Amino acid sequence: LANQIVLAFYSKNYQENRTRPKVKNAKWLDNCDKNGTIERCFWPWFLHCASNNADTDSISGGTVEMPSPEVAFALAILSNRRGSFGSSTGSEGGAGEGGGGGGADSQLWFVVDDYDYSSKGNSISTTTSSSSQDQQDAENTVLLPIPKHATSEIRTKAFSLLLSSLLSYKETFANGGKITNEIKGENQDTNENETLSIVTQLEVVKFFIASFQSMELRYKKHGGGNNALMKAIENPSVGVLEGPLVDLVGIRLWDAIPRRKKYLEMKRDGLLRKRYQLYKKRSSCASDCGTEGKDVNQLKLSFVPGMVQRLLDALEYLGGRSSEGNEITDAPFNYADEDDNDMDEDAPSGDANDNRSNSEEDVMNGTGSDSAKDNQNGQTITDRHRALLLRSFISKCLELLLDLLSYPQTRVYVAPYLSSHHLAVKLAISKLYLDRSFVLYRQQVDMLLDSERMEVATAASTVSGLENIGLVEGDTATQIENLPYNDVSARIVNQRAHILQKLLHRHHAREASEVVFAGVGRVTDAKWLKEKIAMWADDTMYDVCYRLRLVDDDDDEVIQLGNEKKTRICMKTADVAKKLGCTCRELLESILLYHQSSRQSDGAILSSAPLYPTEALLWDRHSVPPGNYGLVSEGSITGITSLSLPKLNARFLSAGDYLLRNFRLFRLESAYEIRADLVDAIKRMRPMPKQDGYTEDSLNDYYGNSFNQDENVANDESPKTEFQGWARMGLELGTNKLDKQGLRLIRVDPPRLGESVPASVIAELVLDLRHCATSLAAEWDEIGEFDNLFLVSVDASKMTGAPAPMMRRKDRRVPDEEDFTFPERYGIQAVRGCMVLEVRDEAGTILSDPALAYEEGGRPDPKGKRRFLRVALDPAQYAADALGRGSKLGTDVYDTFNLVVRRHGRENNFKAVLETIRSLMRGGAMSMYRSIPSWLMPVILGYGGDPAAASFSSPQLTAFAVKTAGVATPDDELDYGDTFIDINHLRESFPGCIVTVDGQDVTSDEQDASPNRKKYRVKVIEQGESKTEVVATSYPFPPRYNGNPIRFTPVQVTAIRSGLSPGLTTIIGPPGTGKTDVAVQIISNLYHSFPTQKTVVVTHSNAALNDIFDKVMARGDVDERYMLRLGSGEKNLQTASTSSHDFTKNGRVAHIFFRRGTLLEKVQKLSEALGVSGKAERGVDGSPSYTCETSEYFYFHHVKKRMDLFEALVESGNSAILDIFPFTAYFPDLETEGILTAEGAREKFSHIKAIFDELAEYRPIELLRSQRQRTDYLLTTQARIVAMTCTHAAIARAHLVELGFHYDNIIMEEAGQMLDVETFVPLLLQRGESDDSASAHSRLKRVCLIGDHNQLPPVVKNVTFSKFSRYDQSLFTRLIRLGVPSIELNKQGRARPELARLYSWRYDDLGDLEHVKTNDVFKKANAGLAHTFQMINVEDFEGRGESTPTAYFYQNIGEAEYAVALFQYMVLIGYPPEKISILTTYNGQKDLLHDIVSQRCGVNTPLAGISPGAISTVDQYQGQQNDYIILSLVRTKAVGHLRDIRRLIVAVSRARLGLYMFCRQSVFCDCHELRRTIDQFLVRPSKLQLVKGENFGMDRKVGDSIPEASLYEVHDVADLGALVHSMQQECSDKGEAKEE
Repeated sequence: LANQIVLAFYSKNYQENRTRPKVKNAKWLDNCDKNGTIERCFWPWFLHCASNNADTDSISGGTVEMPSPEVAFALAILSNRRGSFGSSTGSEGGAGEGGGGGGADSQLWFVVDDYDYSSKGNSISTTTSSSSQDQQDAENTVLLPIPKHATSEIRTKAFSLLLSSLLSYKETFANGGKITNEIKGENQDTNENETLSIVTQLEVVKFFIASFQSMELRYKKHGGGNNALMKAIENPSVGVLEGPLVDLVGIRLWDAIPRRKKYLEMKRDGLLRKRYQLYKKRSSCASDCGTEGKDVNQLKLSFVPGMVQRLLDALEYLGGRSSEGNEITDAPFNYADEDDNDMDEDAPSGDANDNRSNSEEDVMNGTGSDSAKDNQNGQTITDRHRALLLRSFISKCLELLLDLLSYPQTRVYVAPYLSSHHLAVKLAISKLYLDRSFVLYRQQVDMLLDSERMEVATAASTVSGLENIGLVEGDTATQIENLPYNDVSARIVNQRAHILQKLLHRHHAREASEVVFAGVGRVTDAKWLKEKIAMWADDTMYDVCYRLRLVDDDDDEVIQLGNEKKTRICMKTADVAKKLGCTCRELLESILLYHQSSRQSDGAILSSAPLYPTEALLWDRHSVPPGNYGLVSEGSITGITSLSLPKLNARFLSAGDYLLRNFRLFRLESAYEIRADLVDAIKRMRPMPKQDGYTEDSLNDYYGNSFNQDENVANDESPKTEFQGWARMGLELGTNKLDKQGLRLIRVDPPRLGESVPASVIAELVLDLRHCATSLAAEWDEIGEFDNLFLVSVDASKMTGAPAPMMRRKDRRVPDEEDFTFPERYGIQAVRGCMVLEVRDEAGTILSDPALAYEEGGRPDPKGKRRFLRVALDPAQYAADALGRGSKLGTDVYDTFNLVVRRHGRENNFKAVLETIRSLMRGGAMSMYRSIPSWLMPVILGYGGDPAAASFSSPQLTAFAVKTAGVATPDDELDYGDTFIDINHLRESFPGCIVTVDGQDVTSDEQDASPNRKKYRVKVIEQGESKTEVVATSYPFPPRYNGNPIRFTPVQVTAIRSGLSPGLTTIIGPPGTGKTDVAVQIISNLYHSFPTQKTVVVTHSNAALNDIFDKVMARGDVDERYMLRLGSGEKNLQTASTSSHDFTKNGRVAHIFFRRGTLLEKVQKLSEALGVSGKAERGVDGSPSYTCETSEYFYFHHVKKRMDLFEALVESGNSAILDIFPFTAYFPDLETEGILTAEGAREKFSHIKAIFDELAEYRPIELLRSQRQRTDYLLTTQARIVAMTCTHAAIARAHLVELGFHYDNIIMEEAGQMLDVETFVPLLLQRGESDDSASAHSRLKRVCLIGDHNQLPPVVKNVTFSKFSRYDQSLFTRLIRLGVPSIELNKQGRARPELARLYSWRYDDLGDLEHVKTNDVFKKANAGLAHTFQMINVEDFEGRGESTPTAYFYQNIGEAEYAVALFQYMVLIGYPPEKISILTTYNGQKDLLHDIVSQRCGVNTPLAGISPGAISTVDQYQGQQNDYIILSLVRTKAVGHLRDIRRLIVAVSRARLGLYMFCRQSVFCDCHELRRTIDQFLVRPSKLQLVKGENFGMDRKVGDSIPEASLYEVHDVADLGALVHSMQQECSDKGEAKEE
């Protein structure tokens, strides 16, 4: 079967004609991923061999052959097709974590998945086979079940066996496979074999890329328990792939490093030296004993060197072709649909250009030639395909090398090997590097140069545990500097400069005297050093390189050159130089300069990098690729794609590496989103050449050609463009004070000390709102301080007017937002960004001050229709323009802008995030270590041997807790507050433990005798593996508070315990398990347990943050004056608080002054009651005469004295309490009651004292005069719970750090939906204890991340970044992948048990709370519907299934009509419409559903005004729920992006009582990833079944039999439509009869 797959995929017919051959099982190969073929057929062979120690072929009484290399290669092919980037079948996958998912690593999930794939029988599903013979052959295929004893050790052995078998395949580079052959005149068979070898090696490299990206995949048996956290800590999940992969590129690779270079590396690092010596010793023993074959060892050793050698061979071949003038395009972007990977057929049609060859731009614009012979150079099409394959191979090899250098566990071995062979230098001086048609190669080589020179710590600190790197609080500055989070390249380069100078002084002092006596800065300057070494002799050059160990040991030979004296010539270097197309001298010079020159720091690079994207970046096809990777294709034959983009790994080399990768990806993703918005606005504005003025051509026609000589007439200054349309987000710039359209520069400040760009560039622009509608003008008036705008220069006279290129083999055009010819088509000349500083109206009133809204009378109405905006331009971009590196017009480009574009608020905050990352890079590691604790940073970056090092029970955190104030150790007593409802709840929360409350044991039948609820402090004492004692102490529960209403489960209590303890807590919350309730309880307990500590709450969305605020305020035990909400999402906040003010900073200040006035009135009344003051002393308006300051004096001089006197009288035995009580006049109720006890009097004293205590807190705000000072004081001093979104955290970070903001705890909800850097930035909102101290450390004590990595990841609009760069990876998911202990909530209370089973398989032991089993609402059946959930098959409606009116805008009219008809039916029988939501998986279908609902429920219809609770996409509905969900899956040709199992989990987990899914059943039933959910639908009928005669509210129970006469089966959408129409007609008739 494996050989048939290989032949079918790489046959002669396919290679020549690029069409699928109709051979045996070819169709089966195309659909293999749907049937789980890898898991059910190929992978079990390796598992069985590994389980039998690979020394016998007897398996379970049968006989199975050892997996051959062909089988391993077939498995690699199938896994590549299954889910890798750029593949056709896996292009829509993406499951993330968990067994059997899609995603970037989906093709390797079979390695760690413990599911038995043979449970459905012994035959492969052949529903897509092309013939009955195919089906018979497939059914006869022997399949093996995955062994039940396939532990992590066996899986590791099996994967190692797979790698060895794959490398032993005869066509791989590790086993001598040829990469190319330059000999011409070979027969066709040789060319075929040659091409097969290239494609084979491409597939192998691609498989290894996916394997290394998946190193963190861990095998974890399903199972949980009540003490889930402790089990996770004691038995962390095991990595399966990392051992075999690291062994492949590990210490054995050092055998290929030259002897002298190897000695130098081992001298630097003692740990690596010991590892290498141990490896050599073991290898010798293994060779003597025969335990490891010599061939296997040689295969592993030759993996990287063989790939590098083939890479250089390919460069030699392509370099020669390039020198002959044969330009072969890499064509990185193929305008094809997502199922089309052939870029050689049907080139995109566009405007031809006969003067250009098949360059990259030609292919993009559709002008390339693809005939049998190229007319320019006579190159055969076979040669062209071979060249394209070689380019693909080169790109994939470079991608793999870049990946190996980016993983800490592989870089430590690979980097010295690549450095010793100077691969990066050789690639950079090759002819291909200068080939303009292969831009991808140049970009990848540049990335390799930067990555290779990024010096990090040695292996001692990279691969060892925390104890080897001194991660303890109080580290000195020197210790911190040596940590592996700092870029130490500058220090290394300086040391190299000293070594070079000493060497030259000793051996070549006279010839190199200038270098010997120069400063270090000169020697590390590549430009200066190149001038000096150019004067050295060849012999001197080689001698210096040899002594610096820059050439190999046997790289010299003394030969006679003619009649001249003998000269040293480097033979190996000469051979390499010949391959690269350069001289030996040039190669040596490049190596020496690369070795000696300094590298600009990442912080300096980012400081001079513009933050706003320009037109060059926005439409750069290599930096900002198309958003749909179906449009991304390189290699016309393979479809294998590489890009020059950084990737986010699970582990990082340093903090700088982490920030730099995130900075670049965030900037590129922002540029992609900005490009789409600009394209939309520019299209709507409809730029056209100006027609109302005299042009040069018209004047020539009237006056004749002689008019051109008249120097007095010129129209160059007049505008050439007019806009004939309008856009909501775009506006033509008005004229400024100089009566000139465009931007007016006001000030350019000189650079700061040590910088090269201006400190600031200030300009002014004018918005003319006279032609805007009132609503549109109001939107433009909402522009305020710190908003970002984009200025566009459009020259309509340079518009080509050409349409967008056509998609290959499709009848539609490329979307404009993905079209890289859009600037030429619409005449876009320049794009620049700016930030608003202030907005003024025509009267000069500043409209952008947010404090105006809180002043008396509110914000004033703007005067006039013109707005003057003072803006700040990007200084780095202005400097580039001034120096000619930006626009060709220089700074004159700022005079050409004629269009301004705004964007929505949330999506326009990119600049703040980029500035935050840049400031962190500029501050260095010390800045981050003041904010992030030393116990947390190694976990975030993936260092350290123990993933549980940051857990509260780890030894490191125990030591941290002992010496840190405000932190409890695991053995200390924790205040759980009102976590427990009663004593029984307390006992149930600690199953298997001995529970003692107030000194008394609590048995299983204990009943809480006290009628009053209590709070508890609990201490957990671990006394051994099987015995744990829980000691609880109760204290009174305040009667006026609502408190916690949730009866938490034991696992939830474990999560709360971890959240109260120091360290890192990760909580996985499946749908409906109460993640928010747990977060609210942790917040409340921290608030009461640690009164001096501040807690920051961060969420991804405003809705989630408002939900937390609602629940906190509903408890009633958190004083609202200590709560603060940053950002603008509080507009939708509906809390249970009676406060009339919002929770923003300004709102809280207003609330404080309101409370101050109320309290001062009470003080005034108390003063009058005591006779200290009278009513005459009040203000004219009756206001109190006291202030916060004078009320404090009044308290000490009058109130406190009376309290002390009362206490003295009570102690002396005076029992007439009411008579001696000093404040009887203030409490009039005492006179009527006539009774007062001493305790009652003291309660009155407490009430009075609370008034003055609260006023004392308000005294500083009373003294501060400006609103900004008051809000800053409130933020830094008074607020104890500060909430914000992750976006606002990035925006406000600089201001918070400047204010000295500090906090002790941080809780992040929706952590699985935040980008990695969005989770990282909130950890850096404060400085350390002391900025001036080198031993400063963070005061952060607790970090709690709550999310669900099994649901949808962060939203990344450019799917290319998600799939290739893994940019949609959240920090939460990354920590789970690294094996950090997590607590998974295990009881859901949202859905019926049968609905929960649709997704519970995805989690460990997810069960149901008792109320979903016993409550009547869950027991009742859905009225009028036979089933609680059902998958309804929808065939073509009116001959149509899925449709795409525009590219990737999927709709299905049949499913939409069916879904709306079911909604109408449910409403007609009494269902509340707000309890029904209609969801879909595509935006196009969502729009179609809106249209149909508006028609079916529009005016003059029986259901007029009725609409569902929501019509939304699955992605947008995450985090929400409803009782009944109607779901449309849309696709009828392919599964689409629902193949991502995380999207399916979200889709089926939104319903509480009913789920009805409309789809093409045949498509989704064959999808292997979805099988565990789809199989549960398949046991029910595929046609919608209704129950006639039932209305909402009936009493039928789930499971009750339905009379056959009442059961009605709907045949299709027309049938249901007719039924709904008759029901509506019946309702109309009844209504008319009632009116009559």
